[in-house]
Amino acid sequence: MKKSLLGLSATLGLMSVPAWAQSSVTLYGLIDEGIRFATNQPATGGHGNKLYMSEGIGTGNRWGLKGSEDLGGGTAAIFDLQSGFNPATGGLDQQGQLFGRYAFVGLTNTRFGTLKLGRQYGTGFDFVATFDEVQVGNQNPVDWEIFLLGVRFDNTVQYSNSFGPVAVEIQRSFGGQPGSESKGSTTALNAIYTAGGLKVGVLGQQSKDSANHNMYAGSVGARYEFSKATLYSYYIYSRRDAGFAIAANSSGGALANTNIIGNANTAAGTGTQTKARTDNLFNLGGAYMPTPFLKFTVGGLYDHVSNVAGSQSGHIASFYGIADYLLSKRTDVYAEFDHSLLGGASVTDPNSPIGNFGGKNNSTGAMVALRTRF
Repeated sequence: MKKSLLGLSATLGLMSVPAWAQSSVTLYGLIDEGIRFATNQPATGGHGNKLYMSEGIGTGNRWGLKGSEDLGGGTAAIFDLQSGFNPATGGLDQQGQLFGRYAFVGLTNTRFGTLKLGRQYGTGFDFVATFDEVQVGNQNPVDWEIFLLGVRFDNTVQYSNSFGPVAVEIQRSFGGQPGSESKGSTTALNAIYTAGGLKVGVLGQQSKDSANHNMYAGSVGARYEFSKATLYSYYIYSRRDAGFAIAANSSGGALANTNIIGNANTAAGTGTQTKARTDNLFNLGGAYMPTPFLKFTVGGLYDHVSNVAGSQSGHIASFYGIADYLLSKRTDVYAEFDHSLLGGASVTDPNSPIGNFGGKNNSTGAMVALRTRF
């Protein structure tokens, strides 16, 4: 009798415990490292060639933890914590932030879309990555265009959803500056239409610094996938008020940790910019996979810059090619070549998104790298 009562009590106890929804947590990562050679790198007293171990030009190194919990009704709670690092030294990337690549929590629903809160890629970055032949790389010769828009943003709310063939993403990054709802903020919206192998899209963005100087940016892009090849193209327009300034990394100031270029200084010194700067950037590229194990990528970027310093104009260009061989589903080796050019006032521009070449107007680089995922 006692055994029967105990069995009944245990059964009732189990029945009273709620049935928790299914959840999962995944550890993942990527390591991309190689040997790189580049000419005309800035050095004490001028410039010099450089041979060094380098993070890969294709993708940034990262490890992370991500998870989801099924809440029922097509809704799930999600999170992702992703840390960037340099394999050559073991040090943290992204300003030394522990989860500097991104750190967010959110909700996703099969009908109502996805809402994420935390540090994450900007809507402009997500847009360019869709239409860029290297999905925004990891070294200046192939990724400098993204510094016109910004890479990652702290204090961000982002919503995305698809409405038939149109995917929409909206970003609001709070500035977090006392006494103002707008200082340090960024607002962006993109919309991408897909029909078969064709994607076309449009982007708009505004960022505001601590003194209410504005950056306005817009982009249009197109991409078409054939059976073995894909063509990519986009245009970015970016305008920065004179004096537009970015706070120092990890300072908590307006637009810190975003990698956006400013427009307050010129080669003449601090606070010497008197004109609004405009960048008109064009990209054209393509990728071809003759076999499932081999991929060739070529691309080029050209930016005409007005008012680099006062009324002086300049231009920036880079051209590159990558041959990538897949050793397995998770591991590949690749070789890369690039050539970059500066002209006019861009040669000495402290705000140049591609950096400078020690007073020279060009740089040539090449690297071989090994990449693996886990």
